[in-house]
Amino acid sequence: MDKSDPVKISLVIPVFNEAEILPELVSRLTTVCSKLGKSYEIIFVDDGSNDGSFEILKQLKQENPHLRLTKFTRNFGQQAAVLAGFRLCRGDIVIQLDSDLQHPPEEIPKLLEAFTDEVDLVTTIPKKRRDDLLRTLGSRYLHTFGQLLFGRAFKLNLSSFRAMRKSVIKKVEACRDRSRYMAVLMSWMGVPSVEIQVEHHVRQKGHTKYSVLNLVQLTWDLITGYSNFPLRVVTYMGLFGAMMGFSVTLFLLFQRIVQGVLIEGFIVLSAVFAFFAGVQLLSIGFLGEYLGRVHTQLQNRPDYIIEKEIE
Repeated sequence: MDKSDPVKISLVIPVFNEAEILPELVSRLTTVCSKLGKSYEIIFVDDGSNDGSFEILKQLKQENPHLRLTKFTRNFGQQAAVLAGFRLCRGDIVIQLDSDLQHPPEEIPKLLEAFTDEVDLVTTIPKKRRDDLLRTLGSRYLHTFGQLLFGRAFKLNLSSFRAMRKSVIKKVEACRDRSRYMAVLMSWMGVPSVEIQVEHHVRQKGHTKYSVLNLVQLTWDLITGYSNFPLRVVTYMGLFGAMMGFSVTLFLLFQRIVQGVLIEGFIVLSAVFAFFAGVQLLSIGFLGEYLGRVHTQLQNRPDYIIEKEIE
């Protein structure tokens, strides 16, 4: 594909150890995109794969001029790979798609048809989720918790299958957060959007890269990266602890002065001390998390390091 040709559609696909599935993915993407009647490019960002994924992509590139390849020096994470693809794309419409084929490429025309003059972002929800029970429950918990955390200020959509205008990418770039959870960031921006239902398939090859631990980490990133909820919790716990301590003091004074009863203080003091020690340690942990994020922001290191690009 000539670089001077105007590109209408860019597909951004992060890849991490998906060697088994890449030939089928590229074949199906090419079949779908060739029927759109618009110029397109397919950008693969290899996020430090160690199973030969990039070598397979290079072989596929020889037969398909629409492919553009980028390889990271190591694994920087899915969000960094998506961000790199966004920065490289040249299309007026950008489609983000995972490489596992659980969201079938054949659904791409639905996303494009959903655009109107008033819509800048098209998000998706699966008609029926085809993940295992633990993954499904974990994703549902993450979405429900995130929606409760942010309230009705915006509608949270965590799907990684979406289409957007190039203007949305510019708004993402305007956010200088070190933590860029793309789904949450785009929901937070509140750009004109529409949500559509798409098919969701069972993964046929390879293994999911999102374990329960990954979902827990995403939840923590969601909490500390986009809200002050933990700090408010510490404040409430501090107020509760102060009220409890004050109440216990009044009770002990009442028992001693009015009732003439001297209560042995060791057990009571031990319980109160344990409570306050726990609150303090929890508070230090929350503050340390936020301080660590400030430290990372001040370091101003790049989001990723590119080892190789093949146009």
